[in-house]
Amino acid sequence: MKEWRLTQELTLAEMAAALSIENARTYQRYEDGENRPDAPIVERIIALTTGVVTLDDLHLQRLDWLRNKRPDAFSHPITHHQVCAEGTR
Repeated sequence: MKEWRLTQELTLAEMAAALSIENARTYQRYEDGENRPDAPIVERIIALTTGVVTLDDLHLQRLDWLRNKRPDAFSHPITHHQVCAEGTR
């Protein structure tokens, strides 16, 4: 998302305004992956970028942020075996 914004030569504030987000810092948190945008904002991002930025892009950005800033979120991965075993209880 950041790459798209920069190629369009938009500031954080301009991007936030284009997406009807009240302030640039909130938008920046979405762009960095620190926060997840809700569904209506995701739809506006996809529309504004004409599909260049996708839901997958936003998800991968969030995962990247979590891996770098909150690695404990991935310290206990769930295996396929655990999921199947839980489902049979």
